[in-house]
Amino acid sequence: MVRGQAQVVGFTVLTLIMLSVTAVIFIWANPLIDNSKNINEIARIESSLRMLDDAVREVAVQKTQRSLEFEITSGWLLVSNSSRIIYTSFIDIPQASGEKVVIRGNNRTAGGVCLNRSRIGVVGKDSSSCIYKQGSVNYELVYPLLNDTVNSECVAIRVVGGNNQGAGKGRHDILVTYDHLNESVEGGCGVVKKPTVKLEITA
Repeated sequence: MVRGQAQVVGFTVLTLIMLSVTAVIFIWANPLIDNSKNINEIARIESSLRMLDDAVREVAVQKTQRSLEFEITSGWLLVSNSSRIIYTSFIDIPQASGEKVVIRGNNRTAGGVCLNRSRIGVVGKDSSSCIYKQGSVNYELVYPLLNDTVNSECVAIRVVGGNNQGAGKGRHDILVTYDHLNESVEGGCGVVKKPTVKLEITA
């Protein structure tokens, strides 16, 4: 009888120890798991923005139309009136810096076209598009003005929103369409030619 009780008590104590160890491991590992998920989500967002940029540049050059899927799991996407596409997420990564970091585009000099939209770049030297992030959750896709010294004019892609130029959480289709060639005169450039690309976001 005593031996049977000892076995039951021993089994109970062993079970409690195992549960305690499991709980401690879960409490310790849970933040690491969440952080890993957030890092994967950041990589997915950046990949989606690269695909959107590819579509905009292709449509601007070939004067065509493309459709692509864009999923937002947290935050929102907005086509700004100043030829910017802004993505803001609510993901929190503690080690993120508030400094702007170029993740696509040639920013050859400090304060270059990717980080300073008032600066005029050079065709063949600077990128026709730049994606940068600030912190880990705020992204901007911009199309800087570039000086085409061969043709003595400036060029840039002009991005405008359609009837629906913003979206929140969910899976969306973005229709990217060539609209027209916009010509204007801007200080420091003279003639500026901007193929205009319209983005229509649907749920």
